[in-house]
Formats: sequence, structure tokens, C-alpha cells
Amino acid sequence: MLNNRRVVLLIGYVYFCHFPVIAHSAPEDDDLMNYTLEQLLHVRVTGAAVRELGLKQTPQTGNPAQLKLLDLPMSVDIIDSQTTRARGLKSVTEAAENLVGVISGESPAEPSSFSMRGFSRDSVIILRDGIRTGPASMTMRPQNTFNLKQVEVIKGPSTLNYGSATASGVINMITKKPVINDGTTVEFFGSNATFSTSEWGFGVNSGISNSSAIRIDLNQSLSNGWVDDTESSSINLTASALKQFNNDLTMELSFDYLKDDLPAYWGTPLVPASFARSPLSGIVTTDDGRVLDDAMRINNYNVDDQSSESEHLWSRLMTRWAPSKDFELKLNLYHFHASRAWKNAESYVFNETTELLDRDRFFVFHHHDLYGFQLDGHWQSTLGDMPNHLHLGIDYNKTDFVRDRGFPDGDSVDPFNPSAGLFGPLDKRSSPTKIDVKALILQNSLSLTERWRLDLGVRDESIQLTRDNFDVDGSFITEDSFARTFKPTSYRLASSYKLQDNLSVYAQWSTGHDPVGSNILLVNANENFDFTDIRQYEVGLKYFSPDGKIELTTALYDIQRSDFLLLVTHDTVGNSGQQDSQGIELAVSSQLTDNFRLGGNIAYTDAKYGEFVDPDFGIDATNNTPPNVPDIVANLWFSHNNPWQLPVEVGAGLRYVSDRFSNFQNTVTFREYYLTNFFVAYQKDKDTRIALNVRNLFDERYAPWADIFYPNQVAIGAPRTLEVSFHTKF
Repeated sequence: MLNNRRVVLLIGYVYFCHFPVIAHSAPEDDDLMNYTLEQLLHVRVTGAAVRELGLKQTPQTGNPAQLKLLDLPMSVDIIDSQTTRARGLKSVTEAAENLVGVISGESPAEPSSFSMRGFSRDSVIILRDGIRTGPASMTMRPQNTFNLKQVEVIKGPSTLNYGSATASGVINMITKKPVINDGTTVEFFGSNATFSTSEWGFGVNSGISNSSAIRIDLNQSLSNGWVDDTESSSINLTASALKQFNNDLTMELSFDYLKDDLPAYWGTPLVPASFARSPLSGIVTTDDGRVLDDAMRINNYNVDDQSSESEHLWSRLMTRWAPSKDFELKLNLYHFHASRAWKNAESYVFNETTELLDRDRFFVFHHHDLYGFQLDGHWQSTLGDMPNHLHLGIDYNKTDFVRDRGFPDGDSVDPFNPSAGLFGPLDKRSSPTKIDVKALILQNSLSLTERWRLDLGVRDESIQLTRDNFDVDGSFITEDSFARTFKPTSYRLASSYKLQDNLSVYAQWSTGHDPVGSNILLVNANENFDFTDIRQYEVGLKYFSPDGKIELTTALYDIQRSDFLLLVTHDTVGNSGQQDSQGIELAVSSQLTDNFRLGGNIAYTDAKYGEFVDPDFGIDATNNTPPNVPDIVANLWFSHNNPWQLPVEVGAGLRYVSDRFSNFQNTVTFREYYLTNFFVAYQKDKDTRIALNVRNLFDERYAPWADIFYPNQVAIGAPRTLEVSFHTKF
């Protein structure tokens, strides 16, 4: 590991100290597709791969007063399409992991699960254009970045706009939107990579008239996977039409279609060291001496007729009416439909008696419909002589969710020469769930002075839940079914103060609530408990240098989640009492010369359970660290433009994740790892980029994420991959 770090530091030193400097300017926009062709031809960017922190930008997520990031009294991270292109980040998972303190996993059981600030899985709210489909572990799918304008992350229970605030925070994927202009812009992306991996994307923005425009983006990805028989595919189409009827009224109609088939890799089983032919070191350590075996590393233990696929469609109509500069009304009508299917042998447990792997069977099908609207009113006025911004919101949505599942008999296979076999019968149990959510949101932002701002907010919510359960024969299970109304109320009190025009400090107290196990779609009658209580204290600082070449943000937080129940198997929960998390986060971006940029972030987290005894297995995890919570997560990126006066950008990124536990007992440890990514790109102007990206440059063997439902196996990270890509706009 030390040698790897020395190589990265040496590369940075050589480029910084010895390459010539060629000056050129960088744009301050956050989406260059908004520029005309003539403007784009005159744009050149310095160090695009090093993310600017965007303190002068206006985040779209949880920001009804439309404040600049510098003035917002909360921790917000933004990564835009320009940066994701420059770094070769093709998925939302990769993009989010480049932000402060975020780790993630791509288990097909819970695609794109995240961990932030000591909490994970459904404690992270996932949004698509500001709309939440439900618990992330049930509804999230891997998403590409080509169709996105940017990804925004808000940490902790800091926003009241998207359901009851959860402990970790919010990740919002913002799709590209039409821009009204007189011309047409076209964007194309194509790539080819190791393991027969390919991707292409096509986007077009057309200004039909001076009052209307359309935009269409289409992306497809294919891969054979680096593990045997783990082919995957995804196709995503986003399309929208914008009409400006007059200066007061605009309407936007949009559609978002995704169809995917995930890789069938559910992990590599842990086996006794005495059984392993070629034990792997440095990835995982266990208290009982089990190891990973390199001889089993690329084996796939799933069945031949496995499935992990989905299809979904968003339909939205957004209307904005602003009859004056002091009043605005927005109405967002939406419908979401999804079908998801899992049919796999998911669990692989080594049997010391037979020396075979015992496999389970589990299938689950989702039929998911979500209808709703968001109505938001914004008033700017004065309170006395103090400027004031008032936001009133009404949030209504209705969920119809049917979950069909079953557990057929499993079998056993040879660890070194597994026979795939077939899944077996599909005798299902059905669990339809209906949820009606009504919420009233009030937020107020008052400028006490030119530099001092006070924010107040409350979300009062009513959630009507009807949960039915049926047996395999279709008979109604009365004892597992119930109906209940929950009425959580969340609050937020925050203040920011500008010490200087380029330096602000803030403080925040906020509360939130989670349903049982964070997943309201899995609650049964014997789990009919009230929502959890969450509170957060946070203080922070934001700064940019007068010349704009240095940006810095830091945040210190304390979060407590009490009286909660944690999901520990597919259908049961255990009372965990309390979980506490404290930490500090720091992000920096700097332009050291006209052609050299350096940036990075680091997060330290101290998270512990309170009283926790698992009722299923009698595991006492009191004072243990939650799974998938490292002490330290850090990222470092550098980028150098025009070395030797050539139209080339060279850069690298280093990611460090410290040790984490993979189970509640803290008996299995995923070891720390360093990942190094390197790229070189030919870029004569802003319109065309040809790049070579090398991910995991030093072929590090590591485990990025633990699936708590499968503690006897480890999903190993991908080995070194090479990718050649082409991106152009005209």
C-alpha cells in the first residue's frame, strides 16, 4: 500500500513542479449544455476532473429560499456532469463516493445502497428529480450519470421536503432538462472497457422556438462482468418538453424510463483457512479464522435461470406560475410505475461436514405504483425592515405496492466446480401494502441583518398504512396484517452568519423520524411500533478565497437515533434502542496554478449502537459499531492541463476507506483499502474529449460493502479495468 501512495504523490509532485503553465479561463456554469454553440467554442476548462465545491451555486435540493451554497446552513455536496465526465464516473454510485464521507455497495439484493454519517441503507433518502419512490433498499436501481445534470447530497436530517427526515441524509439525482434557445445541441458518448464492457449515450437539446424546447437523452450499458456468468445490461431514456407560455407561466412534461438486468454476483463464500487452496489476505479478517480463497474468486454460485431485473417509468408534469418577482407557485404532478424481479440462490454457506456450499433459494417480485403531487408556494416580503422568504408546501402521495415472495428448498454445490442447476418452483406468499401520505411543510428564512440569517421549518405528516399478508394458498393471515396511521412531525432550526462576503459559519438543530427498520414496506402486525426519533446538531464553515482559486467546507455533527427497530432478516426486526454518531467532514478544492488543480475530502465518523440484543440469534451488539461504517473515508484528486503545451489533461484520484465491520457482532472485519484511478485525455477544445481511464490502477483486492443478510460471503471489488471513451458535443 505504501508504494501505491508514493507513486500517486510522486506523479502529483512531478506535474506540479516541472510542467509548464499555460493560462486559460474556466467557466463558472454548472452545465455547459446550457451554453450556445458559439459560447462553447470559446470555453476552455482548467482541471475539470477536480471538483469545484460550488459555493457560488444555488442547489436545487432542499433549498426553497434559493440560497447560494455559501449561505445555506447545512452540509451540501454537488458533483456535476462536467466533473463526472472528466473523472470517468459512469454511475451515481461512483459519483456519490467521490463526495465527502460516502461509501456504497452494488449488491444485487440492494442496488446502490449508501452509508453516510454512521447510518446506512434506508437511512439514506434517494430522490430522482426531488421525488422519493420509497425505501432505497427496496426501490433503488443502479443509475447512469450520462442522463444527469448533477448529483446533490445533503447530510443528516437537514431537509423537510422529501418525507420524514432520515439520519444519513438525501441523495438527489437531477436529470438534464430542456434549455430554450435558437439552436440545437447534440451530445454523444461512447466507451469500451475490460470484461467486454461498453456504454454509449446520445443526447439532444432542441429549441423549437423562442418559447419552447425539448430534450432527449438515451444511455445503454452492457457488460460480461469480471465474475463468471455475470452479464448485465441497462437502458435509460429521459425525455422532456418545456413550454414558456409567457413571462409568468411555464410547463414541463417529462418521462424517465429504465430497464435493467443486474449482474448475478452475490459474493464469494468464506471458508476455513485449512480448506482454502490459495487464501487471500488483506481483504477480510474473521474471529473464527475463515478466509477467502483465490481459487473461488471468479466462481459464480448462482442458479442458471437467475434473475435480478427491473423496469420502471416516471411521468411528471411541472407547472410554474410567477405573477410577480415576490411570489411563485409550483405544482408537480407525478406517477411512477415499476416491476422488479429477483430469483436467485443468494446465500452460500460452507458446510464443514460435507465440504460443500449450502445454497438457499429466494424469490421476490415487486409491483409498484406511486401517484402524487407537490404544491409549493414561495413569498418574498419584509418583516419590519428585514427581508423574509416564506415557503408553504403540500405533499401528497399514494403507494400501491405488492410484494410476492417465496423460499423454495436449496441445495449444495462443489466450491471449486459449482453446478448451476435451476431455481425450482415459485410458490409465493403475497403482501400488498397501501400507503397514503399527506404532509404540510412550512419553512421561513429571515435575514436579521445583511449577514445574519435565521431559518425555521416544520413538517407535519400523516401516514396511513394498510399491510396485508397472504399465505402460499392465498389465505389471509390475520395475525400478520394490520392498519395504522402514523403522525410524525419534524423540525429544523438553523442559522448562518457571513463573517465576510466569502466566509460563512452556520449552526443547525434538526429532527426526523424513521419507520420500523427504516423500511415501511416490510412492517407486519407484530412490528406495529411507532416511528423512531432522530435529532442532529451540526455546525460548519464555508469559505472561498477572494480570487476564487480555493474553496473549503467543514462540518461537525452529532446525530442520535432512538427507540428504533433494526431489520435483521427478510421479515423480522429487533429492538436496538439507540444509535449515536459523531464526526467531522472537510472538503477542499484548489487551483494551484492556471493549469494544475488539487482537491479532496476526508470524513471521520464515530458511530455506536446503544443497547441491542438480536432476538433471532441472541447476539448482544451493545456498544458495537454498525456494519459498513468506516472511521475514515478520504478522496484526493489532481488534474494537470496542457503538459508540454499539448491539448491533454492528465489526472489521478486516490480513495482510502478504513476498516469496517460487516456484521452486528463485529466479528468479521473488512480491511482498509486504497484505490487509485488514473486518466489521460486528449481535449483540443471543450467539444471533444478522448480519454483513457484506468480504474483500480494497482489491482487492489478489497471488499467495498457488506450485505448484512449474507454474513458468510463477501462481494469482492472489481479488479483493474481499462476504458477508452469518446465524448463530443456539437
